[in-house]
Amino acid sequence: NRRMTMDQSEKNTGVIKSSTAPAIVTGNAVIEPAREIKVCDEADVVVVGGGPGGMGAAVAAARSGAKTILVERYGCLGGMATGGLVTAFPNMCNDDGVVLIKGLNEEMMQRLRDRDACDHPPRELWGSRDPKQVAYYRQLSMFYTMRGMVNYAVHVDAEELKCIYDEMAREAGIKLYLHSWGTSAIVDSSSGKVCGVVFESKSGKQAIRAKVVIDSTGDGDLLPGVGAGFETDTGKGTRVSHASHCFWIANVDTAKFDEWKSTPEGEKELQARLQEGFKAGAHPRGAATLLPHQEGLRWFWTREECDQIDVKALTRVELNGRIKMRKTIDFLRANIPGYEESYLVLSSPQLGTRGSRRVIGDYMLNKGDADAGKTHDDTVALFPRGGSGGPDLHVPYRALIPRGVDGMLVACRATSMDLEISEYLNLIPHCVAFGQAAGTAAAQAAQAGVGVRDIDIKALQADLKKQDVVLP
Repeated sequence: NRRMTMDQSEKNTGVIKSSTAPAIVTGNAVIEPAREIKVCDEADVVVVGGGPGGMGAAVAAARSGAKTILVERYGCLGGMATGGLVTAFPNMCNDDGVVLIKGLNEEMMQRLRDRDACDHPPRELWGSRDPKQVAYYRQLSMFYTMRGMVNYAVHVDAEELKCIYDEMAREAGIKLYLHSWGTSAIVDSSSGKVCGVVFESKSGKQAIRAKVVIDSTGDGDLLPGVGAGFETDTGKGTRVSHASHCFWIANVDTAKFDEWKSTPEGEKELQARLQEGFKAGAHPRGAATLLPHQEGLRWFWTREECDQIDVKALTRVELNGRIKMRKTIDFLRANIPGYEESYLVLSSPQLGTRGSRRVIGDYMLNKGDADAGKTHDDTVALFPRGGSGGPDLHVPYRALIPRGVDGMLVACRATSMDLEISEYLNLIPHCVAFGQAAGTAAAQAAQAGVGVRDIDIKALQADLKKQDVVLP
């Protein structure tokens, strides 16, 4: 507890002294003196990270009757889906066109539809393998087709989605701490159980006590401090090994652009010019936003391989992203019909990250079990396969529990899965589903006064089904 004091002589100067002793430098290390940290709040469930996983977890916990606090380091909720401008919710139906990721995720999609703030192929075409339909939707968006079929994937309006997340948090009675960076978990010295979190903000370092903590930071930021095992391998050349800087270009004459590239010769010339752009240091990889009220707006993103929990690497990608962004707009204006009067309108306030820590849980989702179609008695989510397809993937509750740790769940892309599985399971709608399962389970544990491993799995599955979650 950093108590601030001011004596009479200091009132005239405005100088404030802290009662906390300063840090001491010894060689290459800094020793910070021990201090008390004020407990500013208490809850049944505290969720750290307000991205897709954190929103799913917090809303599910609060709606299940738990007093819920959500800590988020930025000023808005939604993470990659809003601040990261990663405005695509992909791969939500299986090879038969059956929607597997429903529950809170589908509620979010419906709220966006009600605001005319999203776009996707029509329901009757999900799962269609008609070559003409597949070709049409592929040229609209890379996300609209997968495994040779038309997929249920949605492009969203990031600004509307921010408001929808706020709305859902208010309605559920979630207490928010925005502009607050959850830095570490609190562990009870007698039981060894996680019992809260410490966060940093403009108000200083503070703590929140909780019965259950959910790490939805995306990067498993709380894992090192509780002694949880985790993997950090993201491979070489994989999707998850890259971070992206997303940006929007406005005032594109889409009719002129479409007319130019509509012939085989035009499409061939377009691809040749885009390759020239890449060689020149631009990054003209983009797609139409596809939203009716955003005519003339195009979404672009860079890609760069980096260690996404290394602050120096993240800084490099951020700075390089803006250099490439300017080179991209200059190249497009000079070389691509329809872009002559276009301009940069927005760049993402947070970097588009894809992979870093993945917790070693009581069970780890792995490619071998997935290929074999392995089922689980404690399944809490069903996902379509990515890549070349395969059987629907069953996610057991055990994959949300860090091995050897009590009082904590992980619900984000840091959930327990191997590298190959994370390539297509760490997507936005999938993280919402992880969160919904974790939040519902955390509320049950808190209300029953039991550990997260000791809840009634059948009751958890029944509750999730009531929330329109698709389960076996």
